[in-house]
Amino acid sequence: MEKVPLKATSRQERGKGPSRRLRTAGLVPTVAYGRGSDTLTLTVEHDALGAILLSDRGRNTIIDLDIEGTDNCPVMVKDYTVHPISRQLLHADFIRIDENVPIEVEVPFVTTGKAAGELEGGTVLVTVRTLRMRCLPSAIPEFVEHDVSALEINDDIRVKELAVPPGAEPLLPPDRKIVIVQPPRVETEETPEGEEGEEGAEGEEGAEGEDGEAGAEGEGGDAAADGGKDREGGKDGKDRKDRKDRKG
Repeated sequence: MEKVPLKATSRQERGKGPSRRLRTAGLVPTVAYGRGSDTLTLTVEHDALGAILLSDRGRNTIIDLDIEGTDNCPVMVKDYTVHPISRQLLHADFIRIDENVPIEVEVPFVTTGKAAGELEGGTVLVTVRTLRMRCLPSAIPEFVEHDVSALEINDDIRVKELAVPPGAEPLLPPDRKIVIVQPPRVETEETPEGEEGEEGAEGEEGAEGEDGEAGAEGEGGDAAADGGKDREGGKDGKDRKDRKDRKG
C-alpha cells in the first residue's frame, strides 16, 4: 500500500480560542501519539485531511506525516470530529504505527451478484458491514468481497470461507454466519373477527330454539297425560254409581 503524504506544523497555543482561529484559517488542530513517543500538537490543512478521509481507504490510509522540522513518520487517523451541521473537520487524532507490526483495522465487507435463492422468493441477509482484521499496515485490504450468486435458500457464508489477502486475519469467529439466504415468509389466512362473532351468535340462537321446542313438547306431553288421568277417573266414578243404583 502506498503512503499518502500530509504536511503538518507544530502548534504552541491550545484552547478554544486558538483552535477557532486555526479553523477559520482553513487548518485542523491535531495530535499525534503512540509507540512510546511524546504526544505532538500539530495542525494540518483541512482540505488535505478531508480528501484522505473521503478516499476509498478512509481511516485505513497509511499517512506519511511530514512534520516541519522533524523526520517523517507513518501514522493513521485514530479518531476525528466534525461539526454536526457544516460537517467541517474540528479535530483529528493520529496514531504512530510500525510498518513491521500488525495492527487491527475495520475493513468494509461487500457482496456481489444476485443469490439464486432470491429467484425463489428468498431474502439475502448480510449480518455485518465491516470486518475487524489484524494485518500488517502494508496488507490492509480496501474491502473484502464475496460472490453470493450460488447461494440457495437456507445457504449461508461463514467467516472461514472468505478470501482475504495473505497476512490478513479476520478476528470474528471462523463459523460466524455473515450472509444468510432466508426462505420466503408463509402468510396464513385469518378469519375476520366479525364473521366469527356472527357464526357464534347463530349457533347460540339455534341451540336456544332447540331447547325451547323441546321444553314446549315436554310441557304439552305432561298436560296430555294429566288430561288422560282425569278422563279415566271420571269414567270409573260413573260405573260405581250405576252399580249402586241397580242394587238399590
